[in-house]
Amino acid sequence: MAPSTEKETAITDHHDEADTDVQLAHDAVDTKPSPWTKQMTRLYLVLAVAYLCGCLNGYDGSLMGGLNGMKSYQRYFNM
Repeated sequence: MAPSTEKETAITDHHDEADTDVQLAHDAVDTKPSPWTKQMTRLYLVLAVAYLCGCLNGYDGSLMGGLNGMKSYQRYFNM
C-alpha cells in the first residue's frame, strides 16, 4: 500500500533511512578491515608526509630562533 499524504510519505522515507542506517552500522561492526590494503598504504604515506612537514617546521623555527640569539651570528650578519 502506497502512502497517500505527504506526511505519510515523509514518515515512510524516514523509516527507510533508519533501516539503511541500522544496516550500515551492522555491516561496519561485522567487517574486519585490513590495515595493509592499497588505499590504507596510500593513507599512511600521505600522513607520514604531513607529520614530517610538521616536524621540519618546528625544527626550522627552533633552529632559526637559536641562531638569531647567538652573538657571533649577529656580528657576522651585522644584526
